[in-house]
Amino acid sequence: MKKFFLSTLSILLAVPTFADTTPVKSESLKDKAMKAAYSTFNNVEGDYETIPLSEVKNILTENKAKLLDVRNDDEIKETGIIKGAKHIPLPELENRLNELDKDQPYITFCAVGGRSKKAAAILSKNGFKKVYNAKEGMNTWPYKEMVEPVK
Repeated sequence: MKKFFLSTLSILLAVPTFADTTPVKSESLKDKAMKAAYSTFNNVEGDYETIPLSEVKNILTENKAKLLDVRNDDEIKETGIIKGAKHIPLPELENRLNELDKDQPYITFCAVGGRSKKAAAILSKNGFKKVYNAKEGMNTWPYKEMVEPVK
């Protein structure tokens, strides 16, 4: 048995030396690890639908949902807020759910899309009937006419 194990091990160790050593342009191991970590960290489950910004605009224009902006205060002051949005920073959301109507549809929104995903999960897990998550956020928001400055 020991002899079989050693011969198998030596074959396995030898295989890489016979492999094609032509460099392949691909993601580095670090890039792959970072993507996996981001995906794992931001994989937030809940009963909500992620929608593109064009759909966010249409839903808001037709008054079918209220926008819940979960960015920090300094971000709001720097880039403004979408008209009519409710602003509750993500770290405060769970303690301020009583400010929101569970029967009202909401679209969660942030700067890029990670925090809004977490906010959507919080709402859906707390009994909110209809929750949307904006796939992207203020950093790529193309509808500047809908943004108002915050002092």
